[in-house]
Amino acid sequence: MRFRLLFFLLIGTGSLQAQLNNTMFEQRNEVVKSDSNTFGLTLHTLAFNKNNEYFSKIADGYTLFGYQINPSLYYQPTSNTRFDIGVYVQKDFGNDDYSEIQPTFTFSHTFGDSKLVIGTLEGSLSHRLIEPLYDFERVMVNRLENGLQFTVNNNWIFLDTWIDWQNMLYVGEDDQEEVTGGLSMNYILMDKDFKISIPLQMVVTHVGGQIDSSPMPLQTYVNSAVGLMLDFHNGREGFVTGARVDGYYTGYKDFSTDQLRPFEDGSGVMLNATIFTKMHLDIMASYWKGNEFLTIQGGKLYPSESSTFKNPFHIEEQRELLILRFMHNLKLADGLVLSGRFEPYFDLLNNRFEFSHALYLNYSTDFKLLKNARK
Repeated sequence: MRFRLLFFLLIGTGSLQAQLNNTMFEQRNEVVKSDSNTFGLTLHTLAFNKNNEYFSKIADGYTLFGYQINPSLYYQPTSNTRFDIGVYVQKDFGNDDYSEIQPTFTFSHTFGDSKLVIGTLEGSLSHRLIEPLYDFERVMVNRLENGLQFTVNNNWIFLDTWIDWQNMLYVGEDDQEEVTGGLSMNYILMDKDFKISIPLQMVVTHVGGQIDSSPMPLQTYVNSAVGLMLDFHNGREGFVTGARVDGYYTGYKDFSTDQLRPFEDGSGVMLNATIFTKMHLDIMASYWKGNEFLTIQGGKLYPSESSTFKNPFHIEEQRELLILRFMHNLKLADGLVLSGRFEPYFDLLNNRFEFSHALYLNYSTDFKLLKNARK
């Protein structure tokens, strides 16, 4: 009953980072009022190398190594409307072929602090979801999202709600349509000597359809999270420039007609403490405790269900982790950021120590090619 209550609460609710600071990975199509009748070029690139030294039965160890390029031409016909047309290319090193080549199209329309997006979404890490609800690695293995999105972003609220249409179904196909939607909201209650905010998040996946010939049942899964975040800023010069404490209660619920996954519902608690330094080094300590918690798009370390190749049916009803993260972001130039991360963790219930390390190079830029393009 508590999950149903949380479900309807999140639906009825309407800029901070949730949990990790992933600002450098966000991609947004900015609609600038003064750029009416402007034609230009936008370029987003990401080079990545992430190595997971995992040997447990819950998450596989592997390396992600490659780059992404997303150039697009844009035209802004009015002060609040923009069209982007481009191509997304991903190359995984060690693969002679490109792993993905996809066209991208985005229509953006702003009104005040709000924005409507149709087409290729401002998705992936731009949703600012916590890791139990959204796996960081999806930015490297499944980045593109297409559908409909509505956002609000001002000094008091960040709101992002979206529909990502993942698999189209045609009449008579032996397949199922798949669509995932979500809500990510962070509302600031107070911003004086320190900042207090309340994050509310939800991810819903529906698999099914009415025109298919598949024998599979309708499937609907919900992940949700509600939390509290406190930010402290050091007004004096020193090594530590700020700190953050945040905590989340997360839920999982299966609303499918037939239960295919190991558990019908589950829950988890995540607690984080972060310090920010003048060397641009963030240090975060996290505690995770899950009870029959399953994910839709979440990180592979958190659920009670294995995602490994060799142990696909392994179950651990209880998960308890201590995670330490060292994250360094170095700005090399405007729009160019080099990020390094080292993330060891200790599995308390299995008495196991494992770690991952990564290096990322993000570059985003915007060129105005022609002003007063219609003239």
